[in-house]
Amino acid sequence: MVGLGELYVGACAVFLGAKDTWVALLTTIPLFLGSCAQTVTPMLIDRTGKRRRWYMAGAVVQTLTWIPMIASVFLPKAIGFWLLLGSFVLYYVALQFSLPAWLSVMGDLVSPVTRGRYFGRRTAICILLQFVSGTIGGLGLWLFKKNGLESWGYATIFTGAMIARWSSTYFLGRMAEPTYTPREEESFTLLQFFRRLPQSNFAKFVMFVGCLTASAQVVGCLFPLYWLRTLNYPIWWQYTACVIAVVVVQMPALLFWGRASDRYGNKKVLVVTSIAVAILPALWLISTSIWLAVFLQMWSGFFWSGFNQAVQNFLLDAVTPPKRARCNAYLSLLQNTGLLIGGLSGAIAIHYLPADIGWIHFKFPFMTLLVISFVLRTGTVLFFLPRFREVRDVPKIGVVEMLYATTVDTGESAVNLIVGMVQRGGKED
Repeated sequence: MVGLGELYVGACAVFLGAKDTWVALLTTIPLFLGSCAQTVTPMLIDRTGKRRRWYMAGAVVQTLTWIPMIASVFLPKAIGFWLLLGSFVLYYVALQFSLPAWLSVMGDLVSPVTRGRYFGRRTAICILLQFVSGTIGGLGLWLFKKNGLESWGYATIFTGAMIARWSSTYFLGRMAEPTYTPREEESFTLLQFFRRLPQSNFAKFVMFVGCLTASAQVVGCLFPLYWLRTLNYPIWWQYTACVIAVVVVQMPALLFWGRASDRYGNKKVLVVTSIAVAILPALWLISTSIWLAVFLQMWSGFFWSGFNQAVQNFLLDAVTPPKRARCNAYLSLLQNTGLLIGGLSGAIAIHYLPADIGWIHFKFPFMTLLVISFVLRTGTVLFFLPRFREVRDVPKIGVVEMLYATTVDTGESAVNLIVGMVQRGGKED
C-alpha cells in the first residue's frame, strides 16, 4: 500500500496542479489530524476492554479511502486535489486511530528481550515490499505518462494500494488478542501528562521527539517540490530514485538498529541517529547532483529508520501495558503537532526567505531553509539528549564501541546465514 500509493500521493497532488504550499502541507495536515484521532482510542479501549475491534475498524476505513483518491484523478484538477487531500486526511485519521490499540496488543505479544530484533525484521520485510512496489509504481507512472494516460497511471497504482490494504486487513483480523483489563488508576489526561514534564523521564523524551520532528519538517515537507519544480527531476528515474533510496537502505538498517537497541539500549541508538539527522541539512548544501541526492536519501533512510524504531521501543520499555495506548496517543499527538508546526513554518517561510545569508549566497531560497533546519535540529539535540535516561539495564559502553560491536555482530550473523543456506543447498544436492 505504501509503495504503490502513499509514496506517490505528493506527486499526484503536483499532477493535479496544487499550489506549492498545499503540496507541502499534504504531509503535515493529515498526520496532525490523524494524531488527534489517536487520543480517542484509549478512552474507547478503557470503556470496552477491547482492542481488536478498534484497530480493525481503522483498517477497514483506511482501505475504503483509496476509492475517492482513485476518483480524484478523473475530476477537474481543482476539485480533484481537494478530494485527494480530504481522502488522504481520512486515510491518516483511520491509520492513527487504530495505532494505539494495535501497539498495545503488540506490546503484549512480543517479548521485551527480542523486541528490537522482531520489529526490525518485521519492518525490513515491509520495506522490501515497499521497495519493489515503489519501483513498479514509478515505472508504471512513467509508462502511462509517456502514452498520455497519466490519470490512468495514478488510478492503477492507487487501486493496487487498495487491494494490498484489504489483504493486510484480512491477516490483521487473524491476530490473537490477549486479555486486557483497564485500571482506572492507570489513566491520565493530556494536561496531567504535561504537568509531569519537569519530573517525568518519558515526558522529556516525548518533547525531544516532538521538537526534533518539527525542526526536520521545516524543510522536509518541501523536498518533493524541490526535486520536481526547482531541480526539474523527471518522475522516472530521478524522482523515483530519491524516493526509493530511502526505502531500500532501511532493510539492513532496521536489522542493524534492532540488534543495537536490544543489546545496548534505545537511548544510545537515539544519540547516534539524532546527531546524524541533525547534520543532514548541512550535507544537502554541498551539491544539487542527483548522485548526492540519492546518497543523502540513503543516509536519511538509514538513520531515521533507527531513530523511529528506537522511539517505538523506548515507549514500550518505559510504559506499563495499561498505559501504552494512551502514552502512544500522546507521543503521536506531540510528534505530529511538531510535523504541523514545522510544515506550516516551512511552507510559509519559503515564499519570503532570501537566497543570501549575509555574505553567503545560495542558488535557491530552499537552501536558506536548510540552514535554518540544521540550526534547529542541532539545538534540539544539544538541549534534550542529556535530559532523559535509558529505562533498561544495559551495558555501559560508548556509542563508538556500540557501533563497532553491532557492526561485527551483524556481519557475523549475515555470514552465518549465507553459510547455512549454502550448506543446506549442498545437502539437498
